[in-house]
Amino acid sequence: MQAIFYSQARNNLRSIISKACTDFDQFIITTKDNQSVVLMSYDEYSAIKETMYLLSSKTNRDRLLDAVEEIEGMKFTCKEIA
Repeated sequence: MQAIFYSQARNNLRSIISKACTDFDQFIITTKDNQSVVLMSYDEYSAIKETMYLLSSKTNRDRLLDAVEEIEGMKFTCKEIA
C-alpha cells in the first residue's frame, strides 16, 4: 500500500487507477489537513465486502473455518462426478 498526497493523485489519477485495477495496488491519498482515503479496485473492494458479509454470522463463520481446517488437514474425500 502506497501513501501519496492528493496533488500527486490528481496529477497521476489515470496511472493510479490502472495500477489499482491491474496490479491490485492500494493507495492512501492524504490531503494537507491530514484527511485520508483509500483507493483500490472495485473488484478488490467487492471481495472485501463479501468476505465481511460471510464472516458476519457466527454460524457461517464457524462453518467456513471448519471447512478450512478440513482442507488444511486433508480431511476430505474426493468423489467422481458422473
